[in-house]
Amino acid sequence: MDTQEDGNTVMNINLRNFDLNLLVFFDALMNERCVSKAAEKVFLSQSGMSHALNRLRTLLDDPILMRTEQGMMPTPRALEMEVPIREMLNRIQSTLYKQKPFDPTTSDRRFVIYCTEYFECVVMPKLMAHLEQVAPHCSIAAEILTYEFPESKLTSGDVDFVVGIEGLMDFPKILLSRTWIQDSLVCLIRAENKKIGQSISLKQFAETPHILLSILGTPFKFTFLDNWLKKQNIMRKYSVTTAAFLPAALILAETDYIMTLPRRMARKLTEIMALRLVELPDNPPKFQLNLIWHPLYEKDPAHLWFKQQLLAIENQLDN
Repeated sequence: MDTQEDGNTVMNINLRNFDLNLLVFFDALMNERCVSKAAEKVFLSQSGMSHALNRLRTLLDDPILMRTEQGMMPTPRALEMEVPIREMLNRIQSTLYKQKPFDPTTSDRRFVIYCTEYFECVVMPKLMAHLEQVAPHCSIAAEILTYEFPESKLTSGDVDFVVGIEGLMDFPKILLSRTWIQDSLVCLIRAENKKIGQSISLKQFAETPHILLSILGTPFKFTFLDNWLKKQNIMRKYSVTTAAFLPAALILAETDYIMTLPRRMARKLTEIMALRLVELPDNPPKFQLNLIWHPLYEKDPAHLWFKQQLLAIENQLDN
């Protein structure tokens, strides 16, 4: 509907009823100044382009293009609209098809990971050494994972990835995940322990007091390990529960207790304390981490790049 304002006609066009393809056809007409060439450019029939031109003329109340001795010439109104419409179409196309590439050498992106202590102690040193070289301005924020799964933070983008223990917790099926880092389980004892040699029998394993780690804020007994022991009619005996690897190792260094933990973590502790590894008997189950993220950010260049760095770190953990 037209309205009058200071003697000038102002067009009120409801975009909900406006065929936005007409803007593409308008741009082609202004570029080619020829109905047949414009139709060919946008893969439309000549009659279809003529129909589009007539619709534009009606909607805009302007001839748009007029036939002259010099060929088809645009009206002043069409010339006024040409550049703004072309710029708008270019911006739309850029937004839809050209994501801004992620440059790790210049980006100051902060990546947030919800993780376990194993990730902080075993994976992060290698990860940060790598990022120091390839992404010197990026930073990592690690938050310890609890039983309260941060789905809303993954959805909002406040958290980029969750690194969980395979089989420990359920998470919404809408999220994406993949099994990531695998590690074998070993026993750790103090170096001067005379009761246990280089390996341990199932009987001795069951009879020796254990240190239990409280993972994710709850006494978690490596359910996969206890299920494996149960099948062999073995139950562990717990003497103390701690909240983290370091206090557990400090207790271990003063007692003849044993602790079951992933091999790479155990090696870290033997480097700083008088402890030694003992192999578990009969091929116990593996410790596995999984990587979890939201599909909303699956194609985000920064998110994709960081996921690739995480996945590649697995091959460097034993170097």
